[in-house]
Amino acid sequence: MKLERLKVTSLSKINSVVRMPGYDACDLTPGIVHFGTGNFHRAHQAVYCDTLLNQGDTQWGITGVSLRSSTMRDKLAPQDHLYTLAVLGEQETDYRIIGSMLTLLVGPEDPEAVIELLAKQQTQLVTTTITEKGYYLKDGIIDVECADIAHDLESIMLPKTTYGYLAAGLIKRSLLGDLPITVLCCDNMNGGGECLKEGVRLLLAEHSPETLPWVEANVAFSASMVDRVTPATDNTLKDKVAQALGVADVAPVATEPFSQWIIEDKFAGTRPAFDKAGALFVEDIAPFERVKLRFLNAGHSMLAALGYLAGDRFIHESLQRSSLARFTEQALKKDVMPVTLVPEVINAETYIAQVLARFRNANLPYAALQVGTDSSQKIQQRWFPSIDDALEQGRDARYLAFALAAWGHFIHKALVKDDLNDPLKADFARCASSGQSSDMKVFLTLAGANKFRFFAHQEFMASVHRYHCVISDMDVELAIEHNF
Repeated sequence: MKLERLKVTSLSKINSVVRMPGYDACDLTPGIVHFGTGNFHRAHQAVYCDTLLNQGDTQWGITGVSLRSSTMRDKLAPQDHLYTLAVLGEQETDYRIIGSMLTLLVGPEDPEAVIELLAKQQTQLVTTTITEKGYYLKDGIIDVECADIAHDLESIMLPKTTYGYLAAGLIKRSLLGDLPITVLCCDNMNGGGECLKEGVRLLLAEHSPETLPWVEANVAFSASMVDRVTPATDNTLKDKVAQALGVADVAPVATEPFSQWIIEDKFAGTRPAFDKAGALFVEDIAPFERVKLRFLNAGHSMLAALGYLAGDRFIHESLQRSSLARFTEQALKKDVMPVTLVPEVINAETYIAQVLARFRNANLPYAALQVGTDSSQKIQQRWFPSIDDALEQGRDARYLAFALAAWGHFIHKALVKDDLNDPLKADFARCASSGQSSDMKVFLTLAGANKFRFFAHQEFMASVHRYHCVISDMDVELAIEHNF
């Protein structure tokens, strides 16, 4: 039997255990424009907004903007932009209908509509989840030679980038008077707010330099740290949601029970009360970003390398191996925790335990190879600074030395099996074919380690080489058991 589609008129037919919006979309003000309407946004920021709306704060409805595809708009529009959030715990799944997205625009179809929306007085906040690629960075700065950036430098009548839409919208907004607005980065990027600011300034300097003083006086560019696992939606999820709800949802999203949103408290105009929905406003976001990178992200990368070497497909399988679980926990506690400044509101040991518990959730499987994607870029932020700090404080950092050696073997094995997904794949392959893969310094140089102090630390690098030889002589579990 074909089920009725999820929409406003079908809400009354949904299973009573499912949480419903406690508001009418007609009563809401679209105070937020959001760029990037993928699964993460719909499982994270949109849920915080839904919570505020359920509390009666009705000015924070969302207008989504897609910069590329109409796919999400085409799925959600027939559902009155409603969708199901499935929170996958280890034992049970909770379902909730999210109604905070009021409409969804596709930029290339009607760029002027997006620009007009940014200029409207009711728009108080612009947010972004456009992934790192959407910031067009090269060596940490905006790549002006990139085709999309070059296009917007030529003209922002039909913008290609978020920077272009923001610049065009702010030019139009400035003509209406002093209408303060905040632009908030919700991507996992250090200094994301400043990056958005630089992109806007770059384009305004080219197209409307007279708008720059208005932007300085009326626009805040803020950053945030976001954390929630959100896998891709598949037919299994759709079938599970249909069975639970009794109606069909073509765009449900799954996530874990954990959710974190740390927001830099830098706003122009009205600030949404996201703290009443579970977010945290802070003056300095850097320590929180550092904690996530050095514990959660670093632990993830360790388990990806170790698990792949052990033959595991998923991270939760790797944590079922006592040696790998113990090694990762001790690496974070003994090598990383002593050299990381942790904000007072976070207990480091509790955070580490929470991270590992999240990774163990088999209902949200992380593929080791997926986590290991672009590892040569990731470990630069996740491991290298901790190693430098440890050595500077006179610590041996032996767990991190072993992790580096294991990473080298991960790269080599993934090359041999043609599993490697890394921007430096061709460079690694050339080194391997010339017999240099046994020299960890070669692989580490490709990964940028020569820019860090530990690379010149003879004793530490000798330990990395020694562990690399040990792993070559035995499997990774035995290597851990014999050395830790």
